Amino acid sequence: MTNGYLLDTNIAIAIFMNEGNVVDFSTITECEVFAGLKPEEQLLAEKLFTTKRCIDITSDIAKLAGTIRRDQKGKGRKLKTPDALIIATALASDLILVSRDADMSFVQSELEVPLLKI
Repeated sequence: MTNGYLLDTNIAIAIFMNEGNVVDFSTITECEVFAGLKPEEQLLAEKLFTTKRCIDITSDIAKLAGTIRRDQKGKGRKLKTPDALIIATALASDLILVSRDADMSFVQSELEVPLLKI
């Protein structure tokens, strides 16, 4: 049994654009969303990203993400640091990863991270 859902950045952006409901966010997702915002969108985003919805990246999550990146590189897969941190956060927090990213398809079979693709 999982503790909930972790949204990949592409899902958070879709939600921000009124494509769905807000569930959980990671700080990596928060960073990536804020980097792409127009100044007039900042206030709305700040309301979405509250401490109740964000998961901090701990040292253990960062180490796990590094290990995942290294292991995937050994398999010939280029995994970006934000994606590795999102995957590690889902693993460490026992969350279902929600993503539209085709590059995340391996997480379910190789890392046993439940994946919901929408």
